[in-house]
Amino acid sequence: MKNLVLKSALSLAVIATIFTGCGSKKPEPQTQKQAEDADFRCKQDGVLAPKWTCDPYVEGAIAAVGIAKKNAGNDKSFQRSEAMADGRDDLASQISTKVSNLFKSYKGTTGSGDAATFDAASSKVSKQLASETLVGSKSIDSWTSPKTGELYLLVTVANAQVKEKVEDAVKTSFKNDAAMYQKFLAAQANGELDAELSKIGK
Repeated sequence: MKNLVLKSALSLAVIATIFTGCGSKKPEPQTQKQAEDADFRCKQDGVLAPKWTCDPYVEGAIAAVGIAKKNAGNDKSFQRSEAMADGRDDLASQISTKVSNLFKSYKGTTGSGDAATFDAASSKVSKQLASETLVGSKSIDSWTSPKTGELYLLVTVANAQVKEKVEDAVKTSFKNDAAMYQKFLAAQANGELDAELSKIGK
């Protein structure tokens, strides 16, 4: 009888230990802050927003986001013009960087040592593109923040259009230097320049 009572007491102790152990392994409920920290969705000012407002990307085009704040008169047309101008500024900056990289790569390919001439040509082409290429840019999507009233525009310009304009501008610029233009024609014939131009819209 004494052994039976002892065995029962031991059994209860083991069961209690098992339940206590299982109970301690239960995951704590996720706090609101932890849930927010783990949320990688696109947000603007704490509000869920279209993915392109965080990461502008459009297949076959160079893309940028233009943003304009809500104005005092609630003039939607003026706000849209401001957002469009902001987006085009970003596009111009992207294209300028790509043109600069194109010239650096082309300079390395041709082995030309005249850095001043290349820098001048690069600057001229960038300015020309800012006035010509961006004329073809357009807004393809928009979103207004319900919290701030800010307008977001997805502004793009087609890769093919940029490449064509860059090539024309490069030709015009290089024609001012006979030696460089001959190198340009040789590189173009070998497909070297086309390979670099194809990277413009990527």
